Amino acid sequence: MIRKYLFLGYLLILFVFAQPLCGQIKKSNAAQDLLDFDKLKEIIAEQQEDSLKLKIAQVALDKARYRLDTLRMADAYYFLSKLSRSNQLHYADSLIAITKSKNYERYPALGYLRKGNIRYEEGNYKEALELYLIASESAKENGNELLYLKLKFNIGLLKNTAGEREEAQAIFFEYLNFLDQNPKIKTSNTYNRVLFALTDSYIYSNQFKLAEDYIDKGIKEALKTNDISIYSNFVMYSGMYEYFSKNYNKAIDSLKKGKKLIQKSDEVKTRIAICDYYIARSYQDQGMVDQSIQYFRDVDRILKETEDVIPELIDTYDYLIADSKSKKNLQKQIEYINTLLRLDSIRHANQIYLTKNINERYDTVELISEKEKLIDQLQRDKFLKEETITILIVFLVVLIVLAIYGFRKSYVNKKRFLKLLEDQKNKEHDLLEFVNINTNISKKQDIDIPKDVVETVLQKLHNFEKSAKFSKKHYTLNSLAKELNTNSAYLSKIINVYKNVNFANYLNNLRVDFAVDELTSNKSLRSYTIKAIAEEVGFKNAQSFSSAFYKKTGIYPSYFIKHLEI
Repeated sequence: MIRKYLFLGYLLILFVFAQPLCGQIKKSNAAQDLLDFDKLKEIIAEQQEDSLKLKIAQVALDKARYRLDTLRMADAYYFLSKLSRSNQLHYADSLIAITKSKNYERYPALGYLRKGNIRYEEGNYKEALELYLIASESAKENGNELLYLKLKFNIGLLKNTAGEREEAQAIFFEYLNFLDQNPKIKTSNTYNRVLFALTDSYIYSNQFKLAEDYIDKGIKEALKTNDISIYSNFVMYSGMYEYFSKNYNKAIDSLKKGKKLIQKSDEVKTRIAICDYYIARSYQDQGMVDQSIQYFRDVDRILKETEDVIPELIDTYDYLIADSKSKKNLQKQIEYINTLLRLDSIRHANQIYLTKNINERYDTVELISEKEKLIDQLQRDKFLKEETITILIVFLVVLIVLAIYGFRKSYVNKKRFLKLLEDQKNKEHDLLEFVNINTNISKKQDIDIPKDVVETVLQKLHNFEKSAKFSKKHYTLNSLAKELNTNSAYLSKIINVYKNVNFANYLNNLRVDFAVDELTSNKSLRSYTIKAIAEEVGFKNAQSFSSAFYKKTGIYPSYFIKHLEI
């Protein structure tokens, strides 16, 4: 009976709140206007109950449909996609469908962003990235700078997930600075998300002091704004920080607390798996193996269910396989190995699951080999099947092909290295031998330049090459022509005909030869970074130096330096 009256009371409250909403909608701007995005957002934010928020958004959608107002329908769909857990993807798709051919400031970009966030939370990072890129292009076309930065931030989250921590941190700081400089558009939710992202990046890049600072700041901000979802994640990170600080009991306490909060406020099961993983590691590091295995099994269950493969969670299977091995449970060993192989293949397919040390500790070949041994042990009373023999043969052929390829590559590189040394040893002191124009009459006729001009320019080029100025100064065709007292057209033709390369490659070749000389004779230069060596010999950056070096010699400068030291 009491429940019945409580239910009737709830309906009465809903009616009371819903009536002022309708009045607010009618009184907005003009009598017949619908609520705009900001006003609707404000009204929804004022409500305490999620059910009321959802009702307000649904009333706004019904009103917009009645008026055939596509923009206000899009606004309502956007809020419904954020408020409705069960239909969030449906509402995001509806938003995109009705605005795809429009050029609204927010749409369809905001729809793609919302759908991308849903896919991100599901662990479908590949599709999330595609959606963010589409949204980013739309925001850029419609001149929505704030939305564009939001999308850049989300791409930063993907970079962070992929292990590109430094690049991700730069994006996060850019967004943080933008929010600080524009307090009118700075919301607690957005600000807390940036703090959350920076904390995550610092934790996983082992920058624990910075992580600790942002954990404290994030907890204070989340409590101040009553953001329970974000607060639960900062509690989780606090537990991870305590684990890395080897305060295992504190870590377990914080992680269990964070896990309970996440289960109440956040449907992203991967974060629960992260809590379980670090609880398990905390028990494991204290020698409490049975307790740790219980939590590792919980991680395994969530990974199988979600297939959202966070790199460090893969380590779970090292412990589960070792436990099964110690208990001589062959079936479980095979199950865990198969799961690990499958999850690792998903990681590679999405190009973001960059599991640290997976190849060193438990690479694919070892896993397949171990799997075959276990199967053989289980079936030791049976004959080998033809399919098994075929798999082994194919596997062996692949190994042989890989070995031949590796050997051939090593042999070719070694041969090129020795040839480069031999050429360097036999070369005369001059960097490039002076070209005698009289030895090539046909070339002189081809370029249609007076003989005395060609001879003069070639002599000056010869002196230029000997001086090694090219390693200290940035030259263009025009600047070198001016220095040699000729014109750029003549200089370009003479270099093309008598040096057999264009101007850019001519300079690059001089610098590469100079680099080889210096590296061969100057041991201290070999201790420099590739970037420093590149700048020393006249290149702007390491990439252009490495490319030019490889183009001319067939090997990279890092290989050349390494083998000079042998």
